[in-house]
Amino acid sequence: MSKTKPNSESNTKLWGGRFKELTADIMNRIGESISFDKELYSQDIRGSLAHAQMLCKIGILSNKELTSIEKGLQKIQIEIETGKFEYKMELEDIHMHIESRLTQLIGEAGKKLHTARSRNDQVSQDVRLYILDQISLIENELILLLEQLLLKARTSIDVLFPGYTHLQIAQPIRASHYFMAHFWAFLRDLELFQYVKETTDLLVLGSGAMAGVNYNSDREFLRKELKLSRISENSMDAVSQRDHIIQYLFAISQCMTHASRVCEEFIIYSSTEFNYIGLPDRLTSGSSIMPQKKNPDVAELIRGKSAMVFGNLMSLLSLVKGTPMAYNRDFQEDKIPMFQSSKHILLSLEGLREMVSGLEIKSSSIEENLKKGFSTATDLADWLVSFKKIPFREAHEIVGNLVSFCTENKLDLFNVSLEDRSRISIHLTDSSYLDSISLYKSADKKNVAGGTARKRQLEQFAQAEKRLKFYRNKRNSKLKKKPISKGQTK
Repeated sequence: MSKTKPNSESNTKLWGGRFKELTADIMNRIGESISFDKELYSQDIRGSLAHAQMLCKIGILSNKELTSIEKGLQKIQIEIETGKFEYKMELEDIHMHIESRLTQLIGEAGKKLHTARSRNDQVSQDVRLYILDQISLIENELILLLEQLLLKARTSIDVLFPGYTHLQIAQPIRASHYFMAHFWAFLRDLELFQYVKETTDLLVLGSGAMAGVNYNSDREFLRKELKLSRISENSMDAVSQRDHIIQYLFAISQCMTHASRVCEEFIIYSSTEFNYIGLPDRLTSGSSIMPQKKNPDVAELIRGKSAMVFGNLMSLLSLVKGTPMAYNRDFQEDKIPMFQSSKHILLSLEGLREMVSGLEIKSSSIEENLKKGFSTATDLADWLVSFKKIPFREAHEIVGNLVSFCTENKLDLFNVSLEDRSRISIHLTDSSYLDSISLYKSADKKNVAGGTARKRQLEQFAQAEKRLKFYRNKRNSKLKKKPISKGQTK
């Protein structure tokens, strides 16, 4: 970026004849947003192309001027994407940069482009287009993650995994049940982004500064040209509200909450103390001093990025809450949290997918801890109820006494002797005792819809595949109609 020019004349010229003094250096430095909003260049050019075509349609531009503007904007896009475009702080934002460069390239016709448009509705439209583009990328990453979770669940259906409550071993489940629990959470995130897309898919161009424009703008033409679904109902609302960004950041925050919880589990489960999973070397790091270390860096960084995303949501809520109708310059600051959160979630979803794909399940450690944690104590109590016809509260007490005895004597339900069991209750001496505490049979006893039984896992897979197929088809049809632009964040 070029150095700031003190007392720049650039903005004074853009503002027109109202101002007698040159713009102060502090105005340039505090008011610039080009350092971050240049990310909107492709959306700004897309909106400007549609606006120019509309201006030609209503007679503001001639066909020759339209052609000149189109060629100029295309050249600017190439300059930006090849790194040849010069950014100047005194031009404030990407919108002024593009307009200024266009005028340099094609002359007077470039000055006509801003007719029937304010930076207020221009920026608001650019941001909506940006969010729609980003959601397409996020949806794609979510679908890839969901596919990987489903694949991991399918391949681990016959592997046991510990189910926890209060971070204490509760009951044995199939590993597939664990992965599918996260699958359904991320599927809800995908559905939430669909909702945000619907509320963002709105034409606001034509709202002007806040009251509309003094030209017969063809907003329906603009809507169709930009492939948007609806036209904003109120010009003040269109330029002053930031609901679409808030909803977008909330959806990212919910998704990052789910991602952070998975990462927390991966961090715990890959530790020496748990040793349930192993993360691939390519996603971990060592220590500069301790040669034995294998640190879950990707998981920890995603967990950290979730905090940044939550802060961005709160930042925007705080930014908007005290602003009166309609536009206020505070709103310039709405883009930084949006850009940052977009980058964080795309990186995080990719990193999480890689971890799910590469993790190894360590069955021997899992089985040992399931036994040590008395994970089938509930099954034993239910067995006493069903086969010994004992009231549940009495069965609960008997099993509680047995667990207490085992804990004191460093035993588990599987290696406690028949003699010791008989001292606690004669009911525990039945020959089907061991069968009642079987780890695999415990999982298959949960044969209810949504349960961890093998049959119910296969049902979940079928439901999941059906839902995934719907979103894959929806995504593919959108991509055919509206390919992602070169300028989108990758």
